[in-house]
Amino acid sequence: MKIKQSSLAAAVTATLALGLSGQANAYLYAVSNLSINNLNLVFSPGQPAVNRFDFTLTNTAVLNGVGAISSATCGGTPGPGNNNCTGALGSMDAAATNAPGSTLLRTNNAGGPLNEFTMYGPGGVGNWSNSDSQIVTAELVNLGSPTITRNIAEALLNVGTGTASSSSQIQSVTGFTIDFTVSTVTDLALSFTADPELFAAIVGQPPGSYSASANLNASFTLSQQTGGNGFVNWNPQGTALLNDCAVAGGTTCVETADSQDLNINVGTTTNNTSDSYSYDPNALNQSAFGITVGNLTPGRWTLTLNEVKSVALSTVPEPGALALLGIGLAGISMVARRRKSV
Repeated sequence: MKIKQSSLAAAVTATLALGLSGQANAYLYAVSNLSINNLNLVFSPGQPAVNRFDFTLTNTAVLNGVGAISSATCGGTPGPGNNNCTGALGSMDAAATNAPGSTLLRTNNAGGPLNEFTMYGPGGVGNWSNSDSQIVTAELVNLGSPTITRNIAEALLNVGTGTASSSSQIQSVTGFTIDFTVSTVTDLALSFTADPELFAAIVGQPPGSYSASANLNASFTLSQQTGGNGFVNWNPQGTALLNDCAVAGGTTCVETADSQDLNINVGTTTNNTSDSYSYDPNALNQSAFGITVGNLTPGRWTLTLNEVKSVALSTVPEPGALALLGIGLAGISMVARRRKSV
C-alpha cells in the first residue's frame, strides 16, 4: 500500500509540474514614467506676487489586493519660516512605495533628480509593484530655479496568478498649486521639456485571461479667483496644430510646442504582444512643450499642474492548469481515504 501511495503522490506532483512548467518564463509588465524639466514661466510685464503655494505628492502600490501608500504635503508662502516645507525651498519628496510582498524594492528617487526615474523592466523573478514621485524644484517658489518633477509607476507579475497595480501622482503648479496676483493685464509664456514613456506587455502565457495597461495624464490649469472669470486648461496631446488649449473669460491660449502626447493610455490583452509609447528605458530623450497665454486680467489666479501615472496588471489561471490541479487534489483525497481504511 505504501508503494502505491508513493507512486500516486509522485504522479500527482509530476502532472502538476508538467502542466505549470510553461509559466516559468511568463510575465506581465507595465510602466508609466514622466520627467518634466526646465519648466519656465515668463510673465509680461513683470513677475507677479505669489500669495501661496501648496504641494501634494501621493505614491500607491498594490499587489494581489495588498497595498501601501506614501504621501507628502506642505504649503505656505515663499521665504524662510513662511511655510511648513522641509528641505530646500521649492522642493518636496514622497518616499518610494513598494507593495507588501514585492520581490523587487524601489529605492527612493532612483535615477533622479537630473535624470528620469529608473525603470527596472521585466527582468528578474517574482512579482512586484512600486511607484515614486518628487518635486525637485518649483520656479515660482524658488525664483531662478526652473521647475523639475519626476514621476513613475511600475509593476510586474512574473510567475503564477494574481493582480498588480501601482499609481504615482503629483497633484496640484508642477505637482502643486500656486496662487498669485497680477496688477495689470499680463501675458504668460510657459515652456518645458518632457520625456513620457509607457510600456505594457504580456509574454509567454498559457491560455487564460490577461491584461496589462499603462496610463499617463498631465494637465495645466490657470483659473482666475478674483477680478474676472478667466480660465485656461491645457492637456498636451502631441497635436500642436490643433491647439489643445481650452479657454474662457476672455483669456487666450496658443500652443507653441506640443511634440508628444502627455495624455495617453497603452495596453494589451493578447499573449506575446506589447504596446508602447515613446519607450526608451533609462534614457532621457526630451521634447519641447509650450503655450502663450494672453489677457490675464488683474486679480488673483491659481496655476496648477496635475500629473497622474498608473499601471494595472491582471492574470487568471488557464482552464488546463485548473483541471490538472483538480486531478492532483482528487488523487491526494483518494490516498487519504485509503489510509483511513487500512
